[in-house]
Amino acid sequence: MEILKTQQLTAASQFEQINQLWNEEFPVNLNNRFGILLDGATNFNHYLVEATPHNVAAWAVDFEKDNEIRFSLIVAGKHQGKGIGTALLQRLKNDLGEFYGWVIDHNNDIKANGEPYRSPLLFYVKQGFEVLHLSRIDSDMLHAVKIKRGC
Repeated sequence: MEILKTQQLTAASQFEQINQLWNEEFPVNLNNRFGILLDGATNFNHYLVEATPHNVAAWAVDFEKDNEIRFSLIVAGKHQGKGIGTALLQRLKNDLGEFYGWVIDHNNDIKANGEPYRSPLLFYVKQGFEVLHLSRIDSDMLHAVKIKRGC
């Protein structure tokens, strides 16, 4: 599996495919909010895994925001359970020192297709992330806990 790393999404279709993955895999109340993730962020690195040429199966990004290195990761449902998310996280671990993310920590949300959204928190814990229980987002749109990897 090849992981392509780029500082910029090189084609409008890449942004559109990632936005579609976002809308399909995250809870419906986060639909069309992919662009907001990177508002106020700098120093982006995008990591793409393509199922076929020009067909994004998974995406991760690292970026700087509020004096932290943060990340986000999405794997298309039909490609989950194949080690792609683990490979992307391993690449982030190799490329970065300490980094952070926000993870939905409950199973109460619904995806756009009507299926329940399953929290990936245990996946991240198995990957060696520390859960920062006192750092939370609790809003009408999102309930999440901060996670940390490294130092």
